[in-house]
Amino acid sequence: MINFFVLAGMGAAFVFGGFNALALGSLFTSSSSERDSQVVQSVTQMQEVSLLSLHIEGIARQESNREIFGVAVPASEKTTLIQYEFDAKLGIDGSQVKIEPTGPGSFLVTIPEFIDIGFDDPVFKDALEDNNALSWLTPPAVQTRMINNILSDENKQKYISENEAELKDQAKVTYSGIIASVDPEITVAFEFAG
Repeated sequence: MINFFVLAGMGAAFVFGGFNALALGSLFTSSSSERDSQVVQSVTQMQEVSLLSLHIEGIARQESNREIFGVAVPASEKTTLIQYEFDAKLGIDGSQVKIEPTGPGSFLVTIPEFIDIGFDDPVFKDALEDNNALSWLTPPAVQTRMINNILSDENKQKYISENEAELKDQAKVTYSGIIASVDPEITVAFEFAG
């Protein structure tokens, strides 16, 4: 009879302990926090003049597959797509603009090379993947690398080259307007670097 009570007590303790573990588990939760500390080391005054803002939308695509001994594994293809949009600002470094008199009532304005000033309102949507049957063999695309390629110096230069005529026109309008506000009778000629 004592054995029965000992076994019953042990069984009750085991069941009660299990319920307590479940109850205690719901009482305790975990939390985490992140912290990023920054210190501004220097402030540089810039004289950048924004001449054009381009609104750009697109879809970046990366295709990859697994290879064994240089041979592609069939059905291991993986395609990753990232939809993006941003405004690219193009202009000049205003501190490099030279305005020199060329005679009575005439000036020559020398415009430096056009530069990328930066990006506004970048939006990168969550990547979409198109997977084949064995695509789990292929490592996932590195999305930060895809985004860096979208915002690369090569693409910035392409935006400048494709819009060079508009940049020149806008530079002429901007500096002609400034000079005309001082004296509308002044004749202005322009020279562009590069």
